[in-house]
Amino acid sequence: MITDSALTNVLYALPPRIKGALFNLSPTVQQNVAEIRLRKNLPLTLTVYGETVFLKNDGQTCFKKCDGLVYVSDAEITECFNLLCDSSIFAHENELRHGFVIMKNGCRAGVCGKLCDGGIMQNISSINIRICREIKGCANELLSLYRGGGLLIAGPPASGKTTMLRDFVRQLSNGLGGRINRVAVIDSRGEISGGGMLDLGLATDILNAEQKAHGVEIALRTMFPDVIAFDEIGNTDELKAVSQCFSAGVKIITTAHIESLYDLGQREVTNQLIKSGVIDQIAVLPKITGGKITVITPKELYAKAVV
Repeated sequence: MITDSALTNVLYALPPRIKGALFNLSPTVQQNVAEIRLRKNLPLTLTVYGETVFLKNDGQTCFKKCDGLVYVSDAEITECFNLLCDSSIFAHENELRHGFVIMKNGCRAGVCGKLCDGGIMQNISSINIRICREIKGCANELLSLYRGGGLLIAGPPASGKTTMLRDFVRQLSNGLGGRINRVAVIDSRGEISGGGMLDLGLATDILNAEQKAHGVEIALRTMFPDVIAFDEIGNTDELKAVSQCFSAGVKIITTAHIESLYDLGQREVTNQLIKSGVIDQIAVLPKITGGKITVITPKELYAKAVV
C-alpha cells in the first residue's frame, strides 16, 4: 500500500508490474525515495537517503545484485515513456531536446536514448523519475542563520537543495524572516513549484521560463520583487541577469551542485557568481559538512583557499 503522497503522484507513469512492487515498499522507504530509475533490461533502482538500492519483487530493497530483483523490460521502458508523454511525444518535444519530461505534478523525469538531429529523442534506454517533496519547516535552521542578502544553497545531488529552496522561499514570502518579501521564482522545469501544486508562500510570483536568464529579466522589469529565486545558475547569460538584479537591489537565492567546497572555486560560473558580490552567504547542506547546515561568507570561503 502506498501511503506517501509524493510517491503516489508519480505512479501514473509506471507500468503495472513495477507499480505493484512499489506498493510493497515499507512506509519508511516510501517517504524517503528521491528517484526511481528504469534502465532497459537492467534492475530497477531507487535513490533512498542519497544511496542507490535495488528493488525486489516483494518490495524489499538491497544493496547488491540478488535473486528476485525487478528487471525492466524493453516494453516497460516504452510504456513508461508513453505514459510520461501522455502518448504525445510532440507535446514534450522541446523538453526532450534537453533530456527530460515535466510530469503532471511538476516532477521531472530524465530521459536517455538516441539524441537525433533536431534534438528528437528516440530509442529510449533509461528513465529517471525524480520525486519532488514538500517538507515544511526544513529551512527553519537556515532562516535563523540568514542575514538578508544573496544566498547560495550548495550540496551534492539528492542532498535536498530544491526542497530547502522551496521551503526557504515559502518562509520569506510568508514573513517568517521578520518581514514579508515579494519573491519571484523562476521555475524553468516546474520542479520548485511542483507544477504550481506546492506552497511557495503568500507573496510569491511563479514564472515558468525555459531560459532562466530571460525569466530573471522579465521578473526584474515587471514584478518588482525583493528576491528572485531559481535552481542552479548554469551559464554566463544567467550570471549577467543576476548582475542586473544586484544593481537593482534585488536579492538572489539560488543553488549549486557541489561535492566539496573546492568545487565552488573550480566551476567557473559559480566562482564568478561568488566573486561578483551578489552572494552574501553560502549555505552548505549536511551531506558535505557531515552535520548541521553550515553557513559561511565568501570571505570565509576565501580564507579556506577554496576560491
